[in-house]
Amino acid sequence: MPRSRVSCCVVSAVLALSLAGPVRADDPQRYGLMAQSAWSAFQCAVLAEKSNNMAEQKRLFEFGYAQGLQFVAALEAGTTRREELAGAAPASMLLLLEGPTADFALGRIFEAALRSALEDVFASAASYESAELQESIAAQEFRKRNCHLIGR
Repeated sequence: MPRSRVSCCVVSAVLALSLAGPVRADDPQRYGLMAQSAWSAFQCAVLAEKSNNMAEQKRLFEFGYAQGLQFVAALEAGTTRREELAGAAPASMLLLLEGPTADFALGRIFEAALRSALEDVFASAASYESAELQESIAAQEFRKRNCHLIGR
């Protein structure tokens, strides 16, 4: 992704947070939901790609990326704290937030979401299956997780 596009996304995320209004008592829940949305969208984007649904892959990745940027921006701005998010945000996501930039952290998070989402797709009974069966399992998992509803 070009640097100017990333900068635009970061500016958009910060602007969205500033327009969100005053800090409310339920912010940890709101930011926890944002983190869950990013994690789920990344997982579903991977399943969409594996099942050759590239339009959904693009939509879900972009939604997860935008939610992730907003979440990281909120942490960096001190709008919310990790300690407040325990139980509300995916633990895997909270553990992977380190790095020099938001994009670096989101890359780590995406990689973990990818591994988690494809766990059942690639291995069945500890053996690798055919590409066609993997595609079918990914499509089935995409439907089972209601991925089409994320970000709409």
